[in-house]
Amino acid sequence: MEINERIKELFRDEPDAPAVFYEDETWTWGDLARVSNGLRHALAAAGVPDGEGVGLVLRQRPHCFGAYLSVFAMRRCAVLVTPIQPDAAIRADLTALRPAVLVADVDDWQRPGFREALHTTGTLGIELTADRQQPVRVVPGLERVGSGPHYEPVADSAVTILTSGTTGPPKRVPVAYRFFASERPVKPRPPGQRGVAISAVPLVSLGGVLGAAAAAWRGRPTVLMERFDIWRWAETVRKYKPRQLAAPPAVLRMLLDNEVPREYLVSASVFRAASAALDPATADEFEAAYGIPVITAYGATEFLGPVTGFVGDDLALVKEKRGSVGRALPDTGVRIVDPDTGGELPRGEVGLLEADPPRRPADALKGWIRTNDLARMDGDGFVWIEGRADDVLVRGGFKVPANAVGEALRLHPGVADAVVVGLPDDRLGQVPAAAVVMREHASVSADELKAWVAEREPGYCVPVRVAFVDALPRNAMFKILVNEVRALIESEAGSAKQ
Repeated sequence: MEINERIKELFRDEPDAPAVFYEDETWTWGDLARVSNGLRHALAAAGVPDGEGVGLVLRQRPHCFGAYLSVFAMRRCAVLVTPIQPDAAIRADLTALRPAVLVADVDDWQRPGFREALHTTGTLGIELTADRQQPVRVVPGLERVGSGPHYEPVADSAVTILTSGTTGPPKRVPVAYRFFASERPVKPRPPGQRGVAISAVPLVSLGGVLGAAAAAWRGRPTVLMERFDIWRWAETVRKYKPRQLAAPPAVLRMLLDNEVPREYLVSASVFRAASAALDPATADEFEAAYGIPVITAYGATEFLGPVTGFVGDDLALVKEKRGSVGRALPDTGVRIVDPDTGGELPRGEVGLLEADPPRRPADALKGWIRTNDLARMDGDGFVWIEGRADDVLVRGGFKVPANAVGEALRLHPGVADAVVVGLPDDRLGQVPAAAVVMREHASVSADELKAWVAEREPGYCVPVRVAFVDALPRNAMFKILVNEVRALIESEAGSAKQ
């Protein structure tokens, strides 16, 4: 069965059942069906062909969630645009994308230059009003699709998912409809007695896309938060009592730092942490505080999910292999190769990770897909991520592993978080610099932190500059934004010179 048929079933057969919990509101499948009907009417009235993709600025709001599922129900391609961009950036994104149709929240249509940018691309504009009875309207002045050219989705793709953009501009990865094919539960529970999907990641991310599809197949309502709040998330977990928790590793640290009571998470038997590196010490601290085992995995949008993890008998080895992201999943190839020759490396040596997953983007070729992640594999086949190739700085011929230097800084009792990046240097090419978040009431100088690193790493690894910041810039998936960290450090240095 294809997912478009399943979504149409929910719209038709369960109009009064809850579909989305948002703040203090409940939106039903019938409410979302009205969004779908409005979109269908607007596209038909404008003469948009059946195969045309639909751009969607996907906010964490019920009517946006409904629009996303509606595009699936129409068996079109949802071309996702993240709203978490400055005004100038989203205008540039849309101007380059040139969607034939763009669906966006009423707030987005008020952004400076937003309408004007889409007028130049000949885009049909559709506004989501947030009104349950009249949820859709065509934007005045953007009532028709212009002559183009416009973005053309890969044939039979259901959605284009944005990569994280942690080190550069995000890329759009097309996912075919066959990837979402499944079957409805044989004996589904009645509405109101089903589990609840608790979203901890943006809908535009791979996790958000997969979570929405899984919720639709099970007919489960989804809890959405406009902005992630650790206490609201914890309250939601306490209320709906899920057996499994899944969130980026940063959420573990948030729970510990905010001293969220153990009873909030008592329903969970496992915490699955993925999408970023997990500090082993944090995992141990979390397990001691909450009694919930932490299981890691490794994947990427380019793989359409995880390629390694702890499954089956390997679950018993989580503590023994702490720090590992598990072994290759069934039917998945994983290997470590030499960056220069491409040859597979012996066990224990660090190189670039490559994967041959059973599922891949609609436009991807068969065979091995190379990542920019450095990794090693032990004798049992367990994989350890050792940072990224672009995290290795070359300082006058010496290789500086930025991730390892950041870990050394985080070991300091006064440091809550830290990241190391490379700064350009006329003489040495690159030099390491650190952005550091201090723990509350801690007092330590930049020189003390440099000395701390010098005791643990070679001298060429010691940061030449330490910037103290209130928080590290992260994207909505809690991944560090390297370019913004670099700008913060350079900005603080410029201020100090004045």
